[in-house]
Amino acid sequence: MGAGYGIMHGCMGRVCRIIFLCCLCLLLAGGCQQQGGSSLRSPRPFKFQPSNKKLVPRTVNRLAREANIKIRMVPANSRQRRAAKKIRPTFLTIHSTANHSSSATAMQHSRALCRGAFSNRSWHFTVDQYMVVQNLPLNESGWHAGTAAGNHNSLGIEMCEAENRGQNHFRTWDRAAKLVAVLMKRYNINLRHVVPHYHWTGKNCPTPLLSNGRPGPKWGWFLSRVDYYYRCINGGKPNR
Repeated sequence: MGAGYGIMHGCMGRVCRIIFLCCLCLLLAGGCQQQGGSSLRSPRPFKFQPSNKKLVPRTVNRLAREANIKIRMVPANSRQRRAAKKIRPTFLTIHSTANHSSSATAMQHSRALCRGAFSNRSWHFTVDQYMVVQNLPLNESGWHAGTAAGNHNSLGIEMCEAENRGQNHFRTWDRAAKLVAVLMKRYNINLRHVVPHYHWTGKNCPTPLLSNGRPGPKWGWFLSRVDYYYRCINGGKPNR
């Protein structure tokens, strides 16, 4: 009986281990699946007061010209581009650079990206008060959100925080809102999928548009600007 019990106990032990490993594999598979676009849950709509400013109808191309988009791609053989994945963006992630140097413009950030100064970071657009600079193809992932889900499902937009005489942060944020509206229209992205970096990791970013480190009235104001410009290019209809 002792031998039979030992065999039975050993078999039961192996069965338990097999069941445990199967459950672990299922859990890991589920966790990996959450990184994919189809498994992402939509954030709750953020309440904001829509602008009652009179709409000025525009085409998408006209609004893109107002945003003043320049193209300056990170080299295809760079470390960031070699590690990129093909994506179809369903989110737009808003950041701020946290660089207050007077020379920290959109073009300067683009130059730094292109020469490899940010070895472990990359994003799609940089915005300042004068222009938008596109740094990556829109079908390639960047390293900006802090999570695989954020990187593989969203375009990263960095807003400059340069501090100097004549620097107008409102114009930077307004230009970013125009860019976001254009991208929403291009990819049919819902306004609730326009998210701060905070959404992915809880980071206090974009700092100038958060309140005590969280989305609040200032973030609501930004969404109101995005919503206004989107309605201008969509026949007055929102996409909330």
